[in-house]
Amino acid sequence: MATRSEHRRSTLLQLSAATTTAFEELGTAATIDDIAERAGVSRRTIFRYVDTKESLVFIHPVLWLEIFDEAVAQRADRPLRERVLHAAHAISEHIDADPEPVRRAMGVAQADPALMRGYAGVSQRWVERVAAEVLGDATDSDSRFRAKVLGAAVMGVIDAALADWYLTDPPPPLVDIIDRGLVLLSPIFEADTDADATASLR
Repeated sequence: MATRSEHRRSTLLQLSAATTTAFEELGTAATIDDIAERAGVSRRTIFRYVDTKESLVFIHPVLWLEIFDEAVAQRADRPLRERVLHAAHAISEHIDADPEPVRRAMGVAQADPALMRGYAGVSQRWVERVAAEVLGDATDSDSRFRAKVLGAAVMGVIDAALADWYLTDPPPPLVDIIDRGLVLLSPIFEADTDADATASLR
């Protein structure tokens, strides 16, 4: 019997597939009812998980947050750079294992810029999650600022890597692109291992 978490994930993936199909077939005219019909669920079920149809296009990045949480927990006693790298590898390997749903959803989003409104909230959740990992137990303002900056930087790497991956045909392994991007953040990651990380960034 599926757990509540497994049921939630299965339902979200079902909604994601139905959303992509609806927008591919109907374009911007696709409605919540069109998506609900293709998913075989009610409008009420959809609004149990999201607030807008734009949010439905970006279900995959929301689910990747769960992979991130599991991966960093596996490296909880390791330096920040290792935790983030491990999580990035886990997410990119997950995508590489079944890229088509992600590429189709990205195609839908690219075709209608208005749908990108749904990404703003997801992106902010990602920045806040990475920032929390950076911040740890620190509470001072310098540490909070540093955490936000690094959270936004990591999100920038992920966005740039996904865009490059999507525009390349056939797509290269996403894990390789993300690796290249995170190397660019090495000076910031390495500062985390200093006795005074904040001072090293000044």
